[in-house]
Amino acid sequence: MYKKSEIEIKDLKGRSSKMSKEEKIEMLSGYAKECYRKGHKPTKKEIRNKFHLEIYNYFKNIADYHNKAEIEVSLRNCSKEEARRLIIEFVQNKSEDKIYPNRKEIEKALGIKLSTYFKNLRDLYENVNISYSLVENAINKKVLSSHTYNNSELEKQKQLIRDFIKTRVVKGFYPSVQHIQKSLNLSFYNLYNNIFEAYKDAEVEYERPSPILLGKKKEEVFTKIVKELLIKTGFKITRVSIESETDFNRHSDMTVEDKNGIKYLIEIKAYRRDYSIERREFQQLLDYLKKENLPNGIFITTSNTKKCNFGNIQFINGKTLKELLKIHGLGHYIKQIQWIQQSRVNSKERERYRVVMKKKIFDYIRLKTNIPTKKEIQKKFGIDLRTIFGEIRPYEKLLNDVEKLGALTPAT
Repeated sequence: MYKKSEIEIKDLKGRSSKMSKEEKIEMLSGYAKECYRKGHKPTKKEIRNKFHLEIYNYFKNIADYHNKAEIEVSLRNCSKEEARRLIIEFVQNKSEDKIYPNRKEIEKALGIKLSTYFKNLRDLYENVNISYSLVENAINKKVLSSHTYNNSELEKQKQLIRDFIKTRVVKGFYPSVQHIQKSLNLSFYNLYNNIFEAYKDAEVEYERPSPILLGKKKEEVFTKIVKELLIKTGFKITRVSIESETDFNRHSDMTVEDKNGIKYLIEIKAYRRDYSIERREFQQLLDYLKKENLPNGIFITTSNTKKCNFGNIQFINGKTLKELLKIHGLGHYIKQIQWIQQSRVNSKERERYRVVMKKKIFDYIRLKTNIPTKKEIQKKFGIDLRTIFGEIRPYEKLLNDVEKLGALTPAT
């Protein structure tokens, strides 16, 4: 004997086949409105199971279905581009009232997972053109509002920060605001106005390296560690990009052969542990493999990104890397891996260095009879032009700037 719901569905299936398309659209819209009054929005699967109909035969997508039923459309049902626009609009509206919501508040209000649309909260606010320091201050004020500290307790927290800075700087590491807060579990901006004030109070000169120099140092240290690990695991290294005289800093970072003489290309990335590796970075290695007609590559990074979705790329993230170093007797390198994962520079420092480096390059060009090649400039300054002029056609951008600034005019 059929249950009532089964009879209703069978009957509806029979009737729906005799209905016109317009009648089915009207029926589905009515159902959406009814569901919405009861507190939920119908899904594609729900429509398929209940009516034995496919949404795409009557509406562009689930968002179009909800929209035409005159019910609020969920961001997760919109296109990624449209959802990003709506999230940015939401944050802009909030900021007009001096409100800077954090990740959890945004996700709860919009019913989304922020990482689906932006790398992180900082990335979102950069897209909104709002200084992230305002967000950090807002977050810290919320933390502070749930605690009441007297002057003695505040002084104790300052002393913790002073001691923390001193002990880290002795080891060559200059902790940032974020690192201090996370390590000591306190609200930095309740105690100091900025990082320079804290370093001055600790009687330590703030000498964080420039972004490019820091990046180069990370690259050199990480390359050394990876080389030793590969040798320990039985690979023969035939080429290292940053050590090459003929094609410095070009193509894949390393070329190796295993015990059977099988050739692999290796890409290494010295990233912060919370850096999210995107498809384009894996695609870079895939492009190198295609160019050299090789089937397999290895991607090694200090980032803790969990997975790579390409089957022909062996992926070793920061967590796995540390385990391998322990297994192969290279545990003494773990501190250096942690330094790579933690050290960072802010966007203002990065932009200042770009300006200085551009000037040096233009001054160098002025002394030349002809414009030097991309390879010559990169070798002269030990840089990748992409770090100064952007990822897309950096040399062409350099030439455009040279033309605009008249950099070919001999220096006097």
